[in-house]
Amino acid sequence: MDRKECLLSLSDRAHRILEIGPSYNPVAPKAGGWRTHVVDHATREELRTKYAAANVDLEVIEEVDSLWRGGALEDAIPAALRGSFDTLIASHVIEHMPDLVGFLISASRLLAPTGVVSLAVPDRRYCFDYFRPQTMTGDLLEAHAARRARHSLRTAWNHMAYAVMLDGSLAWERKPIGRPTFIDPFVAAAVTYAQYQDGEGGAYKDYHAWQFTPAGFALAILELGQIGVINWHVIDTHAPETFEFFVFLGRGVTKFENPAALQAQRLALLQQQMLETRQQIEFAVQGGSLPPPSGFQAALAGK
Repeated sequence: MDRKECLLSLSDRAHRILEIGPSYNPVAPKAGGWRTHVVDHATREELRTKYAAANVDLEVIEEVDSLWRGGALEDAIPAALRGSFDTLIASHVIEHMPDLVGFLISASRLLAPTGVVSLAVPDRRYCFDYFRPQTMTGDLLEAHAARRARHSLRTAWNHMAYAVMLDGSLAWERKPIGRPTFIDPFVAAAVTYAQYQDGEGGAYKDYHAWQFTPAGFALAILELGQIGVINWHVIDTHAPETFEFFVFLGRGVTKFENPAALQAQRLALLQQQMLETRQQIEFAVQGGSLPPPSGFQAALAGK
C-alpha cells in the first residue's frame, strides 16, 4: 500500500477524521469522500498564496475548518466536536511542535474513547536531520514543563547549524549515500543565535524540534505513558524503505507484570536505537561518505 493508504489503514469513510496541517497534500481529502475536519495555520486562500510559487497542485488545498495559530490544539476545535473524532492524522507535523507532549494530551481530549492517532514521522537518519541527535524523553518533558509555544535556542541553533542535503535533496531512501552538504552557511547559525528571541514576544519561526527513529519514538511514548503524562501506547509501526515511518497510537498505556519487565522493554528499545544508528553509519561507509573506521583513525593521525 502507498503512504496514504497506510495512514488510513485503521480508518474508513464512516469515521470522523481530524487532519492536522494537510496543506497541499491531504491524507484524507474531503474530495475523496472522507469526513474530515481540517485544521491548519492559515485559511485556504492564505495557503494558496503561500504556495503559489511552489511546484504543487493548489487545487488540492481544501477549505480549512479550524485555524490553529497558537495555544492548545483542543482550544482551536469547536467544543461540540471535542471527543467525537475517530482518527487524528498528522503527517510530518509532530516534529514541528514546540510542545509535543501538549499536542498528545490535546489529542486525547479530541478523540473518541476508541480513537487512534495516525502519524507520519521523518526518520532522522534519512533526511536533513541526519547529524542532529536523537530526541529523548527528557527533552520532551522539559519542553512541556516550560509550556513552549516557540522553539528553543537549542532547537533553532541545531536546525540552522547542522541541517544537510544529499545530492540537493532534503530526504532520501535507505541506501548507501555519498557526502552530505550543509544547507546553510555557518554565518546563518551565528545570526540565528545573535537575533534569537524567546517567549511570546518573539515571532514564531518554524524548525524541526524533534528527531526520531522508530525505536526512539516508541521509547518516548512508552516512558511518557509510564509516568502518567500521556495516555497513549504504540499499536503498530511501519517503516518502509524511505525517509519516514508511520506510527499508530491507541488509548491506554502498556501494562507490565513487574518493574523488571518494564526495564527489559526500555533496554530493548535503547539497544534497537543503537542498531538503527549502526545502519545509518554503515550506509555512510558503504557510500563513501565515511571511510571505514581504520581509515578514519589513520586520517586523524595524519597518515
